[in-house]
Amino acid sequence: MKRILSFSLLAAALAVAVTGCLKDKGFDNHTYGINDPDTQPPGVGFPLGGKPKNDVGLDLSSSPQVINGLAFVNLESGNPASSDVHVTLSNNSTALVGAYNTANGTNIQVLPSATWSVPTALTIPAGGRNIEVPITVSTTAALNANLQYAIGLTITAVDGGYKIADNLKNLFIVISVKNKYDGKYTMVGRFYHPSVEPTFQQHVTFFVECHTTGPNSVDIYWPLIPGYNTPLSSGGLPACCFTNQTLGLQINPATNVVTCVNSHPSAGISYSQITSSGSFGFPVFNPSMWDDVNKRFNISFGYSLTGGTVVAGVSRAWIETLTRTGPR
Repeated sequence: MKRILSFSLLAAALAVAVTGCLKDKGFDNHTYGINDPDTQPPGVGFPLGGKPKNDVGLDLSSSPQVINGLAFVNLESGNPASSDVHVTLSNNSTALVGAYNTANGTNIQVLPSATWSVPTALTIPAGGRNIEVPITVSTTAALNANLQYAIGLTITAVDGGYKIADNLKNLFIVISVKNKYDGKYTMVGRFYHPSVEPTFQQHVTFFVECHTTGPNSVDIYWPLIPGYNTPLSSGGLPACCFTNQTLGLQINPATNVVTCVNSHPSAGISYSQITSSGSFGFPVFNPSMWDDVNKRFNISFGYSLTGGTVVAGVSRAWIETLTRTGPR
């Protein structure tokens, strides 16, 4: 009798455990998802709608750019459409951006509606299972490269007896803008410091990143040093690892001449172009230039401190080559 009772209790416990694992009240009540294509109307949805956000990078440019590969509308069914299925989309960016920022404490901006377009009346053809929706961004030239922007799309209607899958009805796309100079770089060169390196002999190598700050400008960050790989606007540290210095490069797109600037918000030091290496005899890059063929910056810059030993007109100097190794 004791053995029979123990077996009965074990069976009951297993039944409760299995039932608890398999049941999903919201799913069973059809609050979201399409859970039984055989007995319920088949559904439609964005296959990437289940992700909190979908990231994409665009160039900082006044020319149109097309976002492909993200906005698909799928039939949530094992069978292709027996006839054309008409789907309607709407621009729901304001609501979706607001909800995401509230939930995650972020500051993503709504991409201005005048700068992008998307077809809102779609047709999944008979015999088909999905349709891709291209998103055209007409310009990003006025966007702030230190911010992120977003597009939010919502499926609002579908015909043919299909149902909108509630958990796949929204698509949230977050956009970052970058210019062609943005990326990962290897920095190699010499530097002059009256007490640390007074002879210009030492070669130094750093692995750095160039972060877009405008259509033709970047700031340099040290990704391997904690805190220095994050822009100041996002709570990071000065990019050059000094209290009030951030090395910024401004490129003239017509000539590829580079101006090295201290772009730190509270910069107390101004950089200048080095025209010679003084008595040490090393060639300098004068002017500093962007090599568009080899994706390389060749720069010579420095600054002066009162009372500092001066060489080539400055008391601190760098002669550097930065070679782009890929996107960041």
